[in-house]
Amino acid sequence: MCLAACGRGTQSQVTATPSAASTPSAVTGKPSGGILPSGVAQRTGAPAAAPRPAQPAYHDAQPVPAGQPQILAASVSPSVVGSGTVVSAVVHTTPGVVSVVASAAGVSLAIPRVGPGLFAGSATIPELPPFARGSYSVTFVARDARGARTQSAVGVVVR
Repeated sequence: MCLAACGRGTQSQVTATPSAASTPSAVTGKPSGGILPSGVAQRTGAPAAAPRPAQPAYHDAQPVPAGQPQILAASVSPSVVGSGTVVSAVVHTTPGVVSVVASAAGVSLAIPRVGPGLFAGSATIPELPPFARGSYSVTFVARDARGARTQSAVGVVVR
């Protein structure tokens, strides 16, 4: 998945990669003591956790009205990337979600559905110019069969 300022003519393909890291128990597990991994977006009003290196970026989505599609959790791993990095994305949704698209820096890619409420894929970051370094948001948009949508964002850093 191209997460930042890729060459505009570059095409990246996301492929499904079910593994232990993309199973619900591996992705949704949170450390005890209320401290979340680095890159975690916390709910409004929650104290910010100190950043930790080498942890996936992770987001707990806010509740939405009943009957609407929901992103229950989204992660990008690793949360610090560069040219040649293999990046994985895992998105947990309500079962009625039929598609998830990830967007960052003007590039959008569909995340393959690997099961009801589970979308996962990975891609290799292409060669990036030095000016592409910085912080970016990866926005996940989930849609149900009626076209209703919701979105959630996770931060990544390009080095």
